Amino acid sequence: MSNVYCIVGLGNPGSKYHDTRHNAGFVVIDKLAEFFKISEFEFEDNYLYAVTDYKDKQIALMKPLTFMNLSGKAVKAFYDKYEITAENFLIVYDDVNLDFGALRLRANGSDGGQNGIKSVIYEMETENIPRLRVGIRSAEDFEKLQSEEGFSLADYVLSGFSEKENELIDKVADSAKDAVLSFIYEGLEDTMNRFNRNVIDDLV
Repeated sequence: MSNVYCIVGLGNPGSKYHDTRHNAGFVVIDKLAEFFKISEFEFEDNYLYAVTDYKDKQIALMKPLTFMNLSGKAVKAFYDKYEITAENFLIVYDDVNLDFGALRLRANGSDGGQNGIKSVIYEMETENIPRLRVGIRSAEDFEKLQSEEGFSLADYVLSGFSEKENELIDKVADSAKDAVLSFIYEGLEDTMNRFNRNVIDDLV
């Protein structure tokens, strides 16, 4: 089923988390839905999904409703039901170890401390899952915040973007959308060479 792809965006459901850093994966899925002119998602047990035909591919977009730490349960349920090959899954998620605007596509790897992909790796029983990481760390403020007493990384990833970042997040999501399309149509290696960079650098 090489013509069928599933793009999963990780995040937390509900309006409380809608505009937080941890929901960058959902933001990219919404950008893809906008591109494909998908107006609504279907509900299935523990995830939302939509399927579209584009050129010669069938592409499914999916958002787990399990909350970040249990994302793998929804991914595994979708994987088992639709039998899409693992290499045609692409998991999109935020990474606090990357500066805001950085994109990093990889074919496999460890969870890097991100609990969503950790859950996916656990449930799928493999690290060989393509993933696109979207940087959410505020280059200007993060080190200062980290040095302050009572700093919580969990609170940070669940915080909103700064005013300046909010002005740029749509462009970051648009570049991530282009990277996803390139992954599907051009392959992983070419996409890594083109998109593994900080897309904010293109805007200054």
